[in-house]
Amino acid sequence: MTSRLVLLCLCVGLLSSCVSETQDRPVTLALANTGAEALRCRLMFGHWVDRDLGTIAPGAATALSMTQAASDGALYVLRADGERKMMIETIQCAQSGDWMETFGQVDFAPIRSRRAQAIEASCAASVGGGRTTCRLDEIE
Repeated sequence: MTSRLVLLCLCVGLLSSCVSETQDRPVTLALANTGAEALRCRLMFGHWVDRDLGTIAPGAATALSMTQAASDGALYVLRADGERKMMIETIQCAQSGDWMETFGQVDFAPIRSRRAQAIEASCAASVGGGRTTCRLDEIE
């Protein structure tokens, strides 16, 4: 091989390895209720738009498929018509009867700063009242 051809092969190989990092990628979130009380959870988008994730019983979990943008690490799901990205601000969980006094949220900031394939998070209602505690348990 000539040095020009070797250089071309190296450049093509380098560019092809970068393609996957420049494309949006699917991410799965597993959200578990590790507390003793049922939690109601909502996927929160910007501008006061939300999607109900339902009630998660104690010891149970729910899964959510979303996508991570390559450009800035933001998480999104497609709108029902598949035409528009709905950017995810956070997930909030609370006790059903007292939402405003008990809601807590999953902090997505650590996810946005790196590429993820799977995320495990958990929330638990505070014993004796107060805010629900949510945390990121693992980012793969």
